[in-house]
Amino acid sequence: MRLLGLLALAACAPAAQLPVNPTQAQWDEGHRRLEALRTTFPKTAYTQPVTVDFREPYTRRRFEGRGAVGVDPGRAMRMILVGPAGEPALDVWVTRDAWRMSVPAIHLVKRGGREAPDGMPIGFFRSWFIDPLGGDLLAIGRHDDLVVRDREGGTLDVSDVSFLPRPSAQVRRRKGRATERFGFALGKEGGTASYVSESTKLAVEVKLGPVQSEPPDPQAFEDPEK
Repeated sequence: MRLLGLLALAACAPAAQLPVNPTQAQWDEGHRRLEALRTTFPKTAYTQPVTVDFREPYTRRRFEGRGAVGVDPGRAMRMILVGPAGEPALDVWVTRDAWRMSVPAIHLVKRGGREAPDGMPIGFFRSWFIDPLGGDLLAIGRHDDLVVRDREGGTLDVSDVSFLPRPSAQVRRRKGRATERFGFALGKEGGTASYVSESTKLAVEVKLGPVQSEPPDPQAFEDPEK
């Protein structure tokens, strides 16, 4: 299975990004580093305070909201933000098979299934909150990058992996013609993350506070329209 995965990856990857042929020790170390990154994320349902800064380069619009994100690992996430004046600003609900994004101020609601329009950070939310760096390790890149095929059919190139002073990494996710990049640094006190869509140049900066001791209301993870 590993050989088939490598052949499939090589067939679609640019020449500069073709995997090397790792030794067994390199392969084992790659698995260890990937699993160590995954254990950075909570395994049970949790809530964190969050501040999010969106920047859209073509219109030069910028929006900053604060609120909370609730996550039920493996199942769903829900992020609700308010604007500077305290008005509802953004409501994002994502599961493995569906998503919904609402911007109440402009009466905008978009939703979909497993696929998401290019430039929207749905894959980012799934690969960070719901199934953190989930999937199968396919290869070790030329600079010890970890190449993972995620469960959405995308490819994650995980680079700049570090565990000091806190676990962090840079990730490039490719699926079809869409490419998005995100990075994170997480610790007990919270963390930071960034996201950029290479097609639309939408940029998102995320600041997380400490994980809250009280678990989120399970109802928060149900479809908001049902």
